[in-house]
Amino acid sequence: MNRKITSLIITGALLSASYAGTVKSRGVAGAGQLSVPVGAHGIALNGTNLATVSGVEALYFNPAGASNISSFETVFSNMNYIADIDVNYAAFATNIGKAGTFGLSIKSFDFGDIIRTSAENTEGTGETFSPDFMTVGATWSNAFTDRVRFGVTMKFIQERIMRTSASGTGFDLGVQYTFADRPIKIGVMLSNLGTKMQYAGSDLEQKLQPAGSAEGTLNEGFQIVSEGFEIPAELNLSAAYEVQPGLSVMASYNNNSFSNNEIRFGGEYNQSLGPSSVWIGGAMGMASVDDDKPDDITQSNWDEYSGSIFGATFGAGISYPVGNMKVGLEVAQRSVTDYFESNLIYSLKISF
Repeated sequence: MNRKITSLIITGALLSASYAGTVKSRGVAGAGQLSVPVGAHGIALNGTNLATVSGVEALYFNPAGASNISSFETVFSNMNYIADIDVNYAAFATNIGKAGTFGLSIKSFDFGDIIRTSAENTEGTGETFSPDFMTVGATWSNAFTDRVRFGVTMKFIQERIMRTSASGTGFDLGVQYTFADRPIKIGVMLSNLGTKMQYAGSDLEQKLQPAGSAEGTLNEGFQIVSEGFEIPAELNLSAAYEVQPGLSVMASYNNNSFSNNEIRFGGEYNQSLGPSSVWIGGAMGMASVDDDKPDDITQSNWDEYSGSIFGATFGAGISYPVGNMKVGLEVAQRSVTDYFESNLIYSLKISF
């Protein structure tokens, strides 16, 4: 059975690779919240650890790794994202024996109060609003052998701006494979495979006087129909090599259906200090662009289109026992090269 699942994921990965993301496809998908990472550990390694990620941290980066858990883990995370947006994340995972591992997660965005404007009041109406973006996930994962793990996450996506909203569902599928005679691990993940989303709501209702009608004619009501949009499907391939006990180097290829592809490199060092342990790691990435620059676009604009505002990542964490549980504190930073301040991420993890 494990061979069939592995073959299915690899086949899907190859098919997805045939629809590689390009510069021209940027901005044609919605629900960008799905591509915003969570958790200090995974962000510090820029997602290169999807071959080794385990426990509750795996719910976002590769659900296959969630099965590598002894009992129960929970994590709480906050990221100071771009433009003063906060990303809050909470998740738990629990081992339910031979049936596998089950997990739940929720990610929400805090945009703060935004001044409401209108065509008549371009400086503001005196009111404020705050969009509500949220993703809820349910994960199942299991180890079919000591070398093969598989996991799947079903996600419900909700976006609401005042009285206009869109919702949809998506799936993540992941596999982790460990070589028996080599210190190498491989991870494959297909994420955000799902339905189209479309905005609708009373804020899209309008009233206009029919064109060419006589003065005094009553306004007629109509509804603006928004265009449906895809969610940002991705394929992630990763490999990790253990140079020596506690020290690993990692590389990943991120294939985005609706934005630039990326190649990423990372490394992590773990050290046990009696009953406690610490880790430190970092990563960097580069765009992988196959498109040719159009003649009507300047080189500076092309560099901006084909690049990314995010740079190197790094972080560290410590885990120590407190009674019958273990508490982990982690911090990471993702540099932002243009426009905004760097992202700072804090995580608290508790395991039993």
